[in-house]
Amino acid sequence: MQSLRDPAVRTAALGALGWFVAVGLAVLAAVLGLAWLGLFAVALLYAAEGALAAGDVRVDAWLADRELAPLQRAMLRDAVSVLAWLLTVEPSARLVVPVVLTVLAVPAAHLGYRVLTAHHASVRRGRLAWRRLDVAGELEGPLRLPPILPLVGPFRGRLVLLLSDVFVVVALWAVVAGAGSVVLAVGAGLTLLALAACIAAGVRRSLVVRHLPTAVDDNERLRRAVEAWAPEVVVYFSGPVGTTYQLNVWLEALERVRRRTLLVVRERHHLDDLLPTTLPLVIAPSAVHVELIHTDSVLVALYPTTVIRNNHMIRLPGVRHVFINHGDGDKAVTYSPLHRVFDEIWVAGRAACDRYLTKGEGVRPDQLVVVGRPQLAHVALRPQAPVQEPPTVLYAPTWEGNFDDVDYSSVATQGVGLVRDLLRAEPPVHVLFKHHPATGNRRSDAAGALAEITEMVRRSPRGTLVGPGPDALYDAFNACDVLVADVSSVVADFLASRKPYVVTNPRGRDPEGMQRDFPSTSGGPLLTPGGSGIVDLVREAVTTDPYRERRERLAAYFLGEPSEDPIGRFADEVDAACLRAAARHDHALETVREAP
Repeated sequence: MQSLRDPAVRTAALGALGWFVAVGLAVLAAVLGLAWLGLFAVALLYAAEGALAAGDVRVDAWLADRELAPLQRAMLRDAVSVLAWLLTVEPSARLVVPVVLTVLAVPAAHLGYRVLTAHHASVRRGRLAWRRLDVAGELEGPLRLPPILPLVGPFRGRLVLLLSDVFVVVALWAVVAGAGSVVLAVGAGLTLLALAACIAAGVRRSLVVRHLPTAVDDNERLRRAVEAWAPEVVVYFSGPVGTTYQLNVWLEALERVRRRTLLVVRERHHLDDLLPTTLPLVIAPSAVHVELIHTDSVLVALYPTTVIRNNHMIRLPGVRHVFINHGDGDKAVTYSPLHRVFDEIWVAGRAACDRYLTKGEGVRPDQLVVVGRPQLAHVALRPQAPVQEPPTVLYAPTWEGNFDDVDYSSVATQGVGLVRDLLRAEPPVHVLFKHHPATGNRRSDAAGALAEITEMVRRSPRGTLVGPGPDALYDAFNACDVLVADVSSVVADFLASRKPYVVTNPRGRDPEGMQRDFPSTSGGPLLTPGGSGIVDLVREAVTTDPYRERRERLAAYFLGEPSEDPIGRFADEVDAACLRAAARHDHALETVREAP
């Protein structure tokens, strides 16, 4: 039921329901010879197809699993229309044969279209994509061909072809209503013409694809271009749909790196959510492709995540592998034993070093490099002036994690109640809500609570929804007076502002244990599991603020000494890492020369 909160799912579900109703009405109209009901049912059938095409694809997939894919639905639509015509008009055989052949031409053309498009896909498969890299004069590739068939409303591709039956279907019901055979001939002719145009478009595409370079030739051109450009730094990224933000948060800092930097992204879907950047990018789907575009010029590889596909890059020799993470907070995942495989682990401050060295995960002190947090360059310090009424509260919870042991999210257990209390507070407060992009991926109750919170904030004149951009969170830091958040890097990053915060305690852990295991929580009060008392805690934060001195010390502990140019500092660290990589390479060569 939670998925029905999604407008795309609702649209497709209504389309599916409408389709079943329309089929029932069409069959009834065919049996009873009710032309007006049949025409209404046909209109409803096509409207339902439009809703299915515009809505969530999972609903259409659900129908396909039950032998009701678009082709089967079109054939049923055509069969009912022919049945109505046969029962009502009782035509002669010389009319039946061409009409039936016209109707059968739709699935036949559909089959031909699918064969052609499958062939096109096989020919183009295996080509690496790139952006902003000069490959034989082309800055983007491979060549993106326009759709074979034009979009018709929400319909695209083979769905447009299946729509070609609309002419003969409407004509059949018009004849049932009393129109002459000429109408049927015109309808059948238009359907055949539309099908012929679709197949002709597919054939034209085949001629274009036939003259394209092979995938091997295309990839070799790209390899030579990368080799000629000679990148010194590779930013290596992989992750499922919805994780592109983990790369986006680094783009501004990476733009300032003085070394030639190449983005190597494993999955093409990240192109949909990647923010604008001037950095060249290559999509390398397989380990073979990663090795193909690797050059001896690469000194340092930067990794924002710890995914299993990192192994395909880490296995390549001669590179200094550096883990930069996409957040630096108290979560258990920030000191994973997986991080031991990297030559260096870059952290924001002393807190992360202590976290690694005291958890017994085998990370060595020489692996840790303190580089600060360049993402916080635009976070403003707390103003000296008193907080103006009404105060602004930012609720920025984390997601539920991949496992229960790393589930620090308050969304499902506390979120609805605390947001409701804040929106109803007197004197009033203004509420900003910024959820983690992965919220609800693992737990349906979190997805439901997220939808409820979003709707409450959207409807309230005291609420504002914060957008999904990578700078949106830091802009919200600057706009708010108090933060309410879970154990996460959000709390650690917020220390840069020196503003007060409240940390949720959804599992009701002992406060002393919380502060010991998650030091950032000691900079503000803990919210009880029920979420009650949030308004009083916010009022205390904007008035007496008893945790202010503690936060000052925590800010230095978590984020290091303040820097006038945190992004410039990051660029300097990349330079230093490249020098360390080159020195190690030179030392290895000397060792080889001296070997007996």
